[in-house]
Amino acid sequence: MAIIAFWSGEKRECGQTLSMAAIATYMCVEHNYRTLMVNATYQNDTLERCFWNVKRKNSVARQLNHGKIDIASGAEGLVTAIASNKATPEVIANYTKVIFKSRLDALPGLKTPIREDFEKSLMLYKDLLTTANKCYDFVFVDVNKGLEADTTKAILDCASIIIYVMPPNLHLIDQYIENAQNMKILQKNNLIPLLARSDNYSKYNSKNVAKYIGEKRGIATVPYNSVFMEAASEAQVAKFFLQTRISNVALDKNSRFIQEIQDADKRIIYKLQELQYLT
Repeated sequence: MAIIAFWSGEKRECGQTLSMAAIATYMCVEHNYRTLMVNATYQNDTLERCFWNVKRKNSVARQLNHGKIDIASGAEGLVTAIASNKATPEVIANYTKVIFKSRLDALPGLKTPIREDFEKSLMLYKDLLTTANKCYDFVFVDVNKGLEADTTKAILDCASIIIYVMPPNLHLIDQYIENAQNMKILQKNNLIPLLARSDNYSKYNSKNVAKYIGEKRGIATVPYNSVFMEAASEAQVAKFFLQTRISNVALDKNSRFIQEIQDADKRIIYKLQELQYLT
């Protein structure tokens, strides 16, 4: 139904992956959407670590194997199926990892340490996403930061919505304004700015940043929340959203976090309706 790409024009850490994990999991839990999360980043397993304890291969084992991985499973296996014109919605589901059965799946990132091989495989992701979009309500994609690679441009070009993630940092907020004005790929009316790790007590809170960048309707935010950060580091994000709801207690430390995620959810749904992806 819709492909939602999370991306930043600046290569510095900005909370992009955790923002996507939070919003995608919340929308799946609250609306029962069938959702797929795709890790399309290079040598970054942050998304996987939100949901599973990931064991890293030691450097000696990697050297002995000359950097090669088993292409029979995971993203590499799926890329092989796409290259052979054998990818169908059902085949894609076979290569994903289940978080909530029949509701939330994830496709781990490509494991190759060789950047050239990574980019070559990633060129097939546009077909992968288009096919996956036929059997999932939402396909969330964590995209490599920056716009140098053609693969990044291809993924952003096929996205229904681009969520541009920025932290509360003046330089990076100014970078967003410049990119939104000058990059053609961000001028299709499908752009949603998102302030990650926001803090109401900061000078660069969501209200002030929205005013600064000229967003009269406000912007999406994912506030900094220590409980959520701990859950992400312990592979407990799914459990966090199953157990946490908007609290009736105003001072509950998780209530604002969930409220802001809910607001981001509404902004995405509204944008999709505006673009006529949803009726």
